[in-house]
Amino acid sequence: MNLDTNAVYKKYDPDDVGFGIERLPDQVRCAWHDTREVAIPHAYSLISNIWVAGMGGSALGPEMFAAAFADRLKLPVTIVRDYSLPAAVTSKSLVILASFSGTTEETLAAAADAKKRKAKLLIICTGGPLAEFAKANHVPAYIFTPGDLAKQPRFAGGFLLVGVLGLLERAKLLKLKESELNSMMSCMGEVIDSCAVDVKTDDNPAKTIAQAIAGKSVLIVSSEHLTGNAHILQNSINENGKQFATNFQLPELNHHLLEGLTHPKEFAKNTVAVMLRSDLYHPRTQKRYDITADIFERQHLSVVEYRTAGKTRLDEVGEVLQFGSYVAWYLAMENKAVTTDIKFVNELKSRMAKD
Repeated sequence: MNLDTNAVYKKYDPDDVGFGIERLPDQVRCAWHDTREVAIPHAYSLISNIWVAGMGGSALGPEMFAAAFADRLKLPVTIVRDYSLPAAVTSKSLVILASFSGTTEETLAAAADAKKRKAKLLIICTGGPLAEFAKANHVPAYIFTPGDLAKQPRFAGGFLLVGVLGLLERAKLLKLKESELNSMMSCMGEVIDSCAVDVKTDDNPAKTIAQAIAGKSVLIVSSEHLTGNAHILQNSINENGKQFATNFQLPELNHHLLEGLTHPKEFAKNTVAVMLRSDLYHPRTQKRYDITADIFERQHLSVVEYRTAGKTRLDEVGEVLQFGSYVAWYLAMENKAVTTDIKFVNELKSRMAKD
């Protein structure tokens, strides 16, 4: 596939998802600006734990936040992808309800559950029943209008990540300076400069990786602050590229996966490992990447590496969010897949809606 011709994008991206990808920093800017206007009671600063209820792409922004700020948050954060909340959620808990559409049935059920337990609530959505719930129950909410910047949840990473950051900063549960977000956006801008559509494939690392992983099972490897990004990349490859991907974390995978690649024999030959590397990882973890890549190759996996360039954890989260968005988008072109066509997901939702 020639990724340097405009005809490819007109055919397989008729909704122009690429417009939003090249403007991901605008999502960050909008979300930070808009959350400055959300009033949050002082009582929210006194909670004991944080829970985030969300599904699919709507949960991935919060997951990025939890990974990126694990070294700064004083309270535990747990992502819940289900209808009900764990018994540990009480009146001393904060539950963040995230649903791009505001119609996600699991998140709506979790909202009702959290209300019964008298937990503190925050809401992030674009409208729908969840927005109505926020209004009826006087819940502080970031209700945004994505426009052409995000056509579906998995394209709204900037809104969802910084929506959470902005609300928690307003609740005095997180210290975050605007300059940190400006630095992150600068890193995202550098990725745009090197990976935009008009940059030829030979000079474009996102196009190069998309072509390297096309037609293979993708095993994404990450650590520490980039684990949320790895999950986003996995989902984006699944939904946008219509291709199988999963993710594992170092050092954990060293304790089981290396042996698990032995059988079936043909699996490794049809699999590519995408390793997200960072100089900010623990030194021992960085050493593991070198050794693991060597063992992967001896087991006949292809190995592709992306080395981050940011100076801070948040810089790198934004950088990999931007880069991964490009990779999955270009992969859709390689696979001749319409990016926004999710017929099987839509079929499941339709069948679930029937009594």
